[in-house]
Amino acid sequence: MQLSIFARLIISYLMLFSMLAGVSLYFIYHLSRFNQITRSIILNDTSIIEYSNQLSDILLSESRSDRKFVVLKDEALYENYLQMKNEFNQLLNKAFAKTTSDEIKNYLNTIGVQHQNFSRLVNAERELIQSSKPYSSDWYAEKKKTVASDIIEQLKLIRRTNEKDVFAKIINLSESSDRARNVSILISVFALSTGLIVAFIITRSIKKPLDVMKAKTVDISQGNFKGDLEVSSPPVIAELASAINTMCHRLQEVDDMKSEFFSHMSHELRTPLASIKEGTTMLLEGLGGEISEKQQRILSIVIQESNRLIELVNSLLDLSKIEAGMMNYHFTSTDLSALVKKSLDALAPLAEAKNLSISNNIGILLPVKVDHERMLQVFRNIIGNAIKFTPENGSIKLEANVMGSIVDYRSIIGDDKDFDSDNGKRKREAKAGGSFVEVEVHDTGIGIPEEDLARIFVKFQQVIPAKGEKIKGTGLGLATVKQIIQDHGGNVWATSRVGKGSTFYITLPLAA
Repeated sequence: MQLSIFARLIISYLMLFSMLAGVSLYFIYHLSRFNQITRSIILNDTSIIEYSNQLSDILLSESRSDRKFVVLKDEALYENYLQMKNEFNQLLNKAFAKTTSDEIKNYLNTIGVQHQNFSRLVNAERELIQSSKPYSSDWYAEKKKTVASDIIEQLKLIRRTNEKDVFAKIINLSESSDRARNVSILISVFALSTGLIVAFIITRSIKKPLDVMKAKTVDISQGNFKGDLEVSSPPVIAELASAINTMCHRLQEVDDMKSEFFSHMSHELRTPLASIKEGTTMLLEGLGGEISEKQQRILSIVIQESNRLIELVNSLLDLSKIEAGMMNYHFTSTDLSALVKKSLDALAPLAEAKNLSISNNIGILLPVKVDHERMLQVFRNIIGNAIKFTPENGSIKLEANVMGSIVDYRSIIGDDKDFDSDNGKRKREAKAGGSFVEVEVHDTGIGIPEEDLARIFVKFQQVIPAKGEKIKGTGLGLATVKQIIQDHGGNVWATSRVGKGSTFYITLPLAA
């Protein structure tokens, strides 16, 4: 089942949200642990230390009240002792309830037992004092002092143990913080990496079919109406691709109808045009009687326009035959440099009329297997265009190179990464079958805007110069050139800079 674009985006967002939620929950868990440890230190450990200090103070107050009672025999002092004793026991119970350490609880139990012993000694000595019996007060004093010292020592152990526990908790807190930080970094890096990978995969799954469709629209703009676009996912784009294929089939039908129409029309026009030209020529030659000078001028214009129409009809017929695969080629081993020279000789008067300098730097080349007449048509079109679009006093230069199994195709379309930034060349593998000869025609003409380079080889397409001057033409010349060159197993393309000139490239396979 193919997922829609919306479903893919939702899945990617849910995955990213889940990873972020996991990181957040991990942080929350460790923050709660930090809070628990901190609260335990503040509420329990510091309280135990405070209780131990207060117990020490109360015990000392008990001892003082007892000694004063023994000396002064004042019952009010004994009452003070009892009050201190109760405070001591209450505080001891609070400390026992606060602590979570078994070691400190043992110390507190020991303190409770020793405090009871201290109380028994105080009560025993009070009974002896009240009975007025003689007894050893020094013995009781020494015993109570020993018990009180033991209690004070136990309280010191509680403080030391508690401080050790607090220190251990702080170390544990620091270690937990370090672990949490490291784990958090790992989780964050993993989440970020996974998110980027998921985003890349989702984006690529959407962008790749769009790039295929973009390339197809470029083909359509160049007159390629083959409905071969295959995109199966996502469903929305697959539906759009199907619609484009349907459109291509319809465009191909319309193009075929148009070509068929032009073919029939050309056949129908050729005979009457030839008759008009022949009749006009006969009138000019005086076969219909003597004509005036003005009539001669008019008839000359009629002949010129008839020739132009016949040329147009022939071009339409040629292109129709080539597209229909009905053009008959007579391939022979031919000297390409001789063909170029013959084309230049035929076009020399046009170049001289505009005072153009033409440099033919094409030397001796290996023969190519081509149709002699059709290749003359190609060079006359290419060089004729260079003459037509080059201003007066400009220059045209022709060069040729033999290429190996790798041909530098200067393409006007394709991915930018395939191009060399210095010379705009794209490297592609040549067709199997050996080497190629490449002919270059440079001119210093008006140039072609980059956005128009893709359509100059499309039939009936003409590029309007930057100055807006309309130059006469049918838009069939370069389309015919492209078809002929491709039928010869070669390729043709162009590069240009507005105001600087253009360069047309033709590649043809060398004869085996």
